[in-house]
Amino acid sequence: MKNKKIFATLLLLPLLGGLVSCNSDLSSEGSGNGSQNSGGGNSSVVDPADGLPIYFWHTSGQTVTTELENIIEDFEALVLENEGKKINIILQYQGSYDDQLQKITTAFSTGDQPTLAIAYPDHVAEYLSLEDTPGQYVQDLSEYIDDPEIGFGKEEWIGDGAATDFVEAFYDEGSGYAKEGIYSLPIMKSTEVMYYNATVVVPLAMEYNEELTTESRVQKWLDSLSWGEFMDFCRYIRDQGGLDGLEWPCFYDSDSNLYITQSMQKEIPFLSYKADGKGSVDFNNDQAKSMVRELKALYDEKLLCTKGTTGEYGSNYFTQEQCVFDIGSSGGAGYNYPTGGGFEVGVCRVPAFNKDNALYVTQGLTATILKARDDTDGSKALYAFKFLKYLTSTDVNTQICVNGSEGYVPVRKSCYETPLFETFISSGELIGNVADIVTGDINGNYFNTPCFKGSATARDAVGGIITQVFAGEKTIDEAFSDAENTTLNQM
Repeated sequence: MKNKKIFATLLLLPLLGGLVSCNSDLSSEGSGNGSQNSGGGNSSVVDPADGLPIYFWHTSGQTVTTELENIIEDFEALVLENEGKKINIILQYQGSYDDQLQKITTAFSTGDQPTLAIAYPDHVAEYLSLEDTPGQYVQDLSEYIDDPEIGFGKEEWIGDGAATDFVEAFYDEGSGYAKEGIYSLPIMKSTEVMYYNATVVVPLAMEYNEELTTESRVQKWLDSLSWGEFMDFCRYIRDQGGLDGLEWPCFYDSDSNLYITQSMQKEIPFLSYKADGKGSVDFNNDQAKSMVRELKALYDEKLLCTKGTTGEYGSNYFTQEQCVFDIGSSGGAGYNYPTGGGFEVGVCRVPAFNKDNALYVTQGLTATILKARDDTDGSKALYAFKFLKYLTSTDVNTQICVNGSEGYVPVRKSCYETPLFETFISSGELIGNVADIVTGDINGNYFNTPCFKGSATARDAVGGIITQVFAGEKTIDEAFSDAENTTLNQM
């Protein structure tokens, strides 16, 4: 196993967007490209001589936007060269994911929606739920994917490969909706990893387990721990003297991810689909309550804390040495590096709640194609799909993730075998080490959950259960009942 220690430099920090969670995967660093307005409609004046206008609404910061602009320019030239068609993909920054959700749902009433949009799968589910007739707003991508002439790998000039080359869980996300079909494609992805203060943790681990005689053995050991084993080690750390300022050994950035990941690994019901295809809210059950009760006990022991209970991300405590483990997004690595390099930072997999079913959350950029009002012949949607093929092709997807992803990984397995990516993960730099953990140790072992109207509310609601129970604001029964009712009211 490669050395996973992080030797970050200040030069890497500008590459990072914002510390992220399931519901804020890429931070909004301003208006991005600046060349287009950030209003809710396609109000910019476009010269028809520039080509077929295809509006692309996004939520990304400047680093990703710059890479997208370069890729768009290259793609437009390829289309002109190979098909003699002049197209004009117009990037428009729309703020946060929630801002974009609101603007798109409003645009449906006027027909002013874009053709391409970055979206959470939960948001795509919202768009689908607004349709009066199938296909009214959201394009079923399987119509293109299954086409023998334009499907994945069918147009050599685009350079994309077969759909089977996608990381399975990333690709399967696009068909996890209440309606049959494929309604989104992955662009870049992230997951959760565990950052640790190696300066403190390594010597303590060697004291805790006499077989851990080298730093590399400590790394492998941490990478293999179950959640229970990890909490035992956290107790040992808590009870040591000399750790000035230590508040809790472990901090978990996302209350929702803590709940959902443990549910998925332990196969505790969360959300599902009924026989009629409608969403089902299943999390109010005895197994889940027992799970939360166990987590509450860890919180009461001061072994574990979460963002919901403090209002701050774990990186703030981690860099101040108030915790020695921080579990958060692989896309927010730079925020866990202490100013001035006060200690050495390591990274490993999050200890599994169930080692026999060690599956992890998927996060990051997903794209959907919407049916614009003026796309009467379907040409805008068609070239939007061709662009998504290009954007997810091996070389291009590797390029955007290495050069501008802010810590995200490519979506095709072939990307991980490219010289560019291999150099990236072996560089010893911050983001490369995290990407090595994600692609090497987690290795595609992800879970997806059903996406339907109300599923986004459910994710927030179960995170609220953790927050409220930890803080003593509600009993377990009250928290679960309220979370269930809140979700059902949004369906």
